[in-house]
Amino acid sequence: MPASLLPPGSPAAESSRELAADLTDRPGLPQARLLAEYVLGRRSGDLDVSGRDTEGMFIDAEAAAEVPHEILVVDDAQGLQSALLSEFVEVRTYNDRIDEARRVAEVAPNAEGVERLSDLGARVTAAAPTDRETWAVVNAPKAMNSLAETLAALQPHVSTLIVIGRSETMSRAINKELARGFARVDVSPGVGKHRMIIGSRPLSSPSLSRFPKAGRIDHPATGPLEVCAHGACFSGVKNDEGSALLLEALAAEVAAGGLTPDSVLDLGCGNGWLLSAALQVTGADTGVGVDVSRAAVASARATAEANGAVEPQATAEVAAAAEPNTVDIVLGDAAGDSDPAVTGLGPFDLILLNPPFHQGTTIETDTAEDLMRTAAAHLAEGGRVLTVFNTHLRYRDRLDTLIGPSEQLARNSKFTVIASRRG
Repeated sequence: MPASLLPPGSPAAESSRELAADLTDRPGLPQARLLAEYVLGRRSGDLDVSGRDTEGMFIDAEAAAEVPHEILVVDDAQGLQSALLSEFVEVRTYNDRIDEARRVAEVAPNAEGVERLSDLGARVTAAAPTDRETWAVVNAPKAMNSLAETLAALQPHVSTLIVIGRSETMSRAINKELARGFARVDVSPGVGKHRMIIGSRPLSSPSLSRFPKAGRIDHPATGPLEVCAHGACFSGVKNDEGSALLLEALAAEVAAGGLTPDSVLDLGCGNGWLLSAALQVTGADTGVGVDVSRAAVASARATAEANGAVEPQATAEVAAAAEPNTVDIVLGDAAGDSDPAVTGLGPFDLILLNPPFHQGTTIETDTAEDLMRTAAAHLAEGGRVLTVFNTHLRYRDRLDTLIGPSEQLARNSKFTVIASRRG
């Protein structure tokens, strides 16, 4: 594969090298450089819409010179895309994960961050003159529903939408999704291990998805409960096997008289089904869900509303809900006590924990241990933490150390549920 989209010696290639000169070996740099080359190459007339050499083609240099006037960047995990692009074009950013949003704010101070995906497009429509051209850059998500919701939010407001990622993750499903909103879809040449899929010529009558999605999860402990999920919410509206086993164990403990909590905290609440189910099973007055994902927070709140646990007009508060039979869904870095959204909470009689153990395709347990420490810090005297995990991870010893005396409540062929008390 070529080392660059741009022809050697072109002014655009030199500009790209200068922009990245001080960023050698930084995580995320290859994709950031690829984007910078593409935009600079389009502006200079060196590249066509597909990212290929324009030699022999007619390019209106004057029309291309300032395009785009603005770029919307979605889920730039390292912030380098936003940092490089903001050196020569106006950039607005959105990250689903708030830890990544903070990183972008630090690395790319010239870019403007927004807290809701819908704000990206809305601000374009509200503030931009009609002759301004706006592009969007979307980092290839793990779930196609995430791309579908991003496309639905941005397609009406942009002339070009670029999905960027590692070549092996760029499936034909991305092409098909972009074709729902754009008349032209191009695949760029690969540079290193990365490439782009580019949608242009927006359709006037696109076939866009609607979110949040709605579904129903039926569990013996609760019967059917409504569940809602935005595109980037892990597991969507489906049941998570680990959470189902945790709820089964929780219901057994409640039935045996071993658990009578007044308050429940779900660390990493996802779509909110487990929290809503736990409140129904335990009869607790107060439930709080915390998640690092904005999509999860919105999904969990919608799930709570659908099951009558919170009024639709309610807003998330940093502290635990004061009124009985209410739910708060809080955006916060659940793995970090330094975050005010977490430090303002608790203590709780019951804490639910179904920690993630993958970072991309790599197994990692640091996040789980951070969540265990956070659970210990917010556990009331006499309370319990119920943790479910893939059995092969063998978390019981860590739970003993980080929280306190632990016992196994349930186990099947894949998952284990452990109850821990304060040491």
